[in-house]
Amino acid sequence: MDNVTDNILRGERVDRINDDITLIQLSDGLTFTTDAYLLSAYVRRPAGKHVTAVELGAGTGVVSLLAAARKRADVILAVEAQEKFVSIMRRNVEINGLSDAVRPMLADVRDVKAGELGTFDFVFSNPPYMRAGSGYENASGEKNMARREVMGTIYDFCAAAGRLCRYGGMFYVVYRPDRLAELCSALRDNGFEPKSMTFMSADADSAPSLLFCSAKRGGAPGMKVTSPLFVYERGTRTETEDFRRIYETGSFPDKFTVR
Repeated sequence: MDNVTDNILRGERVDRINDDITLIQLSDGLTFTTDAYLLSAYVRRPAGKHVTAVELGAGTGVVSLLAAARKRADVILAVEAQEKFVSIMRRNVEINGLSDAVRPMLADVRDVKAGELGTFDFVFSNPPYMRAGSGYENASGEKNMARREVMGTIYDFCAAAGRLCRYGGMFYVVYRPDRLAELCSALRDNGFEPKSMTFMSADADSAPSLLFCSAKRGGAPGMKVTSPLFVYERGTRTETEDFRRIYETGSFPDKFTVR
């Protein structure tokens, strides 16, 4: 890590995170968050000797790095539209010794096509949650584009997933509960059937703040809505057993997922 620190540029920071991953990030830009970590724990490796995956909107690469470290796929194409993030992602891949497993790609999700890239066993994404122009916009242009639908709506992300995911493959996404209707509509319009959904709340007295959804390309109708995932026990700041287990194992318990 000392050698990495020596090569950090102005405006950057370096952290050691889960699974012994060293992560370079922008100090005032997009940083590692709980939803990114949880998405990396939510994805499942399908059956197969050589599994390929693609991440849409990879940022500085943290979700792909964690997924690769856990062998969720043998090769992950990490697609990101912002050149600054892709540059950092390439360095993150190299310093973690994952160049054979994670392949950064500078591209707009609206432009990626299966004809150029082939199809993948599964797709995953932590897309922008907020509509362009909504709420208080961040001073950092990079952060604003990462959090708002400046370079693609949820429909665009689902459409890209539909083009890149093989028939029968899965799409894993983390999103906001208040935009659930848009998510489900976009999934179905692009050939996916939602198969499992988990809502996450701070505790049993709080409204959901995130949802995790797995959808199958060409899947039959029928979805499992799991029990909620609570971060804390009611009335305390003690993490629940489920939440603690996810952080300890890097994987959601089976009761929250389907294959």
